[in-house]
Amino acid sequence: MVDLRERVEEDRGLIKNIQLAIPGFRGYRKREDIRIADSLLRIQLADAIHDGVLKNLKQIRENLSRSLELSIINEVGNAIQIATGIEARIRHADEGYSGISPNYRISEEQLNILYEFDFSMINLIQDLTGQSFNALNYSRENSFTLVQQKILEVTNGMRNLSDIFSKRHETMANLGAF
Repeated sequence: MVDLRERVEEDRGLIKNIQLAIPGFRGYRKREDIRIADSLLRIQLADAIHDGVLKNLKQIRENLSRSLELSIINEVGNAIQIATGIEARIRHADEGYSGISPNYRISEEQLNILYEFDFSMINLIQDLTGQSFNALNYSRENSFTLVQQKILEVTNGMRNLSDIFSKRHETMANLGAF
């Protein structure tokens, strides 16, 4: 995945470039660009959970209901519930406000810490997508014991992702981002 901070900098228009030249406004513009990049990153992370993990889990649930494997459906439903919750938390997470003259200013370095924190979740989400895809393939092959094992791995992985994301909130509080 591309570092969106660079992309946001490349996409600056004339007005944003003028803002960079104004003393006192330059820092605001740079902080705001990092915040925008982090927001875009979190949207991509949430979309990856939705389009990868959740999509696979819902298809698994459908396959299990067609095969009347009702004992595993509750576990899949639990995984869907956890994945839906973490997707919403990531998509709608608090951002580090970087106003022009706020009471407490969040530095560019602090905003970069939040971005790096969010960026670190990419590999875990990709792993969860792969595990849910494997479970989907097992459900197509009627290998329900393997489906159950993979669903347990996905559920534990989603809980781990949720715990990691909770640490983001703590990090923001420690930075004074609220």
